[in-house]
Amino acid sequence: MSMTPTERILNTLAGKQVDRLPVMDIFHNVDLIEHLTGKTLTSRNAEDLCCEAIRSKLDLCRHFAVPDPEWFEDRQWEDEDGFVLRENWWTGAYVHCPVQSTEEARDQMKKDADRIRRATEDHRVLSQAQVHVNLPGERCETFEEIGEVFNRVARKLQPTVSVCPETEVGMYTALARYGFEWFFFTYQDYPQVVRDFYNALTDYEAEKIRTYGRELESPIAMLSEAVASNTGLLFRPDFIREFQMPNIRKIVDAWKAAGKKVIFHADGNRWDILDDIIAMGVDSINPCEELAGMTVREFKKRYPDITIGSVIDCQHLLAMGTIEEIQNASRKLVQDADNHRVFLGSSSEIHPRVPVENALAMYDILCHYHEMSSVKG
Repeated sequence: MSMTPTERILNTLAGKQVDRLPVMDIFHNVDLIEHLTGKTLTSRNAEDLCCEAIRSKLDLCRHFAVPDPEWFEDRQWEDEDGFVLRENWWTGAYVHCPVQSTEEARDQMKKDADRIRRATEDHRVLSQAQVHVNLPGERCETFEEIGEVFNRVARKLQPTVSVCPETEVGMYTALARYGFEWFFFTYQDYPQVVRDFYNALTDYEAEKIRTYGRELESPIAMLSEAVASNTGLLFRPDFIREFQMPNIRKIVDAWKAAGKKVIFHADGNRWDILDDIIAMGVDSINPCEELAGMTVREFKKRYPDITIGSVIDCQHLLAMGTIEEIQNASRKLVQDADNHRVFLGSSSEIHPRVPVENALAMYDILCHYHEMSSVKG
């Protein structure tokens, strides 16, 4: 039996028989792209080489950023409100928030919420509504253009499947812009203002899905929300359930209405709220991080009917581990997965600090384990 990536992915989500488990990842590593294609990356061929490298190893590509050599150095810029961002070709972050009091944060959030609502009505991509980690569509001008750009790249990636443009429910975006302190100090003093801002972010994302969701040439969607750290939940369970869960459900429902299978992505240890998330009808939980106390074996014990993914540590193991350590971890993953309901791959991405030989050591086992031993159906 030999399956296409799409068949492999959908069967894994459904808990059905597969020839091998699908491999899901992100390639944010120029050295790996050049190694896999045997070509030198240039501004002219960057997109094509990235697609070629992805096709050679992955069944499912989580998201896609073009490694343009003209943008390898960090860029820093300030928006009209004084927020400063630092970006490079594959990620970015706010490095300065200009607010100095909860009153200033309140007024800025009101301003942000108003402009986000106007952009939502106009189907216009807005900087203040983005988390700025170079997700697909961040450099488009309209919602419709996001769908067009995605489909163009998705066709290049075939037969590898690309996850639909990733949806940030709102908390990652809000915390990136204001930081934990100003976000929650302001919530303490002006809770309705913060709620309005957060809801505007979610409604912006939901409208994007309604605009292009059904037209996207992929059966898989993913939404991301900040709820946990490696040691446990970031917020009280009652806050998550009352403040965040309704907005998470809004995005899940929007993707389901568009006919997509939904992966819920949230970093950290989420054991305490997984029952609530799974009850929304999501099809997969991502990532499953051993560093956060969430192992494949324990997850499969607790939730045998839910698919999990993103499981090999890329923070420490893939970046700094030995070949033998990576091989042992990859073999253990294959054994624990038991050819059932797991997307294989790194816990987030093959980022620039992952040595090529380390990434290859993982993929050699994950992509070919079924050839090395008999695999249970």
